[in-house]
Amino acid sequence: MLRDWSDVYLIGIAEIDQQHQGFFAAAHRLYEEILDREGKNAVVEAMAFMRDYAEQHFQTEEAFMREHDYPGLKEHMQLHVAFFRRLDGLEDDLMIFGPSQDLADRALDITQDWLIDHIADEDMLYSLHVKAREPRGNAA
Repeated sequence: MLRDWSDVYLIGIAEIDQQHQGFFAAAHRLYEEILDREGKNAVVEAMAFMRDYAEQHFQTEEAFMREHDYPGLKEHMQLHVAFFRRLDGLEDDLMIFGPSQDLADRALDITQDWLIDHIADEDMLYSLHVKAREPRGNAA
């Protein structure tokens, strides 16, 4: 199910929260481009945008975690690598089979649903770590 952004996904770190909103929008765009099926090029462009956005976002997250000595950095980075592996599989299937409802559903699972779970579980952990270390609890 395509879900809209909600403030319940905020982790309280302004730059990361803004990127999460952009990542969410990119997931919507990818899903809609696949469903539109007007041509593989639009889907390929949306997929490339998603990959670029994820790379930039993950670099920001990882730098933030390094800056704040987050003890779970290595494990968190492994989750990012696993995301790209799933995205690779989606791209391979796009090239082999073309756009389809099944591909759109998988794209939604790989992008939006993964992101929501990742924010709620993993990103919230490093947010809490940073807030606990801040003198006034302000990590933004």
